[in-house]
Amino acid sequence: MATLTLVPFSEAHFALLIRWLADRHSVAQWGGPSEPFPLTEHELRHHLDDSLGARPGRRCWMAHHSALGIVGHVQIACDWLNRVGRVGKVVIAPEARGAGLAGDMLKLALDNAFARDDMQRVELNVYPFNTAAIRTYQRLGFVYEGTRRSSAQVGSERWDTMIMGILREEWLARGKGE
Repeated sequence: MATLTLVPFSEAHFALLIRWLADRHSVAQWGGPSEPFPLTEHELRHHLDDSLGARPGRRCWMAHHSALGIVGHVQIACDWLNRVGRVGKVVIAPEARGAGLAGDMLKLALDNAFARDDMQRVELNVYPFNTAAIRTYQRLGFVYEGTRRSSAQVGSERWDTMIMGILREEWLARGKGE
């Protein structure tokens, strides 16, 4: 049976991630409108540097599928003062989309986040047109908390941003998302 695991994000993954995010729209959907396009190894190195230490600014992983290889990327930004994580920079390899891997990858990331007693909440932003992601987040137990209207400028477009969150006790009550 095929298994999915998280492996630490490293420089060896830069070219792959850049290939997956080949246009402005996909980069903005992945990292928000302030993420530079085209994505560069220099920018990804900042993400990697921010993931170092006992209390990193972010935790970054690639998802490895035992039969398919590297199939995804996910990060959780860490606000240690408020004990809040923010899921972000979620992407599944274009050739692996539609197979339910995002949910499995996110379960692993949330298990990892909530394994720390000092993480009490995980939240995320998602664009309302990303209905597949919203369904995945809802299946994992994320609750819709509001919409920031016209909050992102992407080229000549304005996008709304939905906010969703899950609390530690909610995640644990779900049996870690099972």
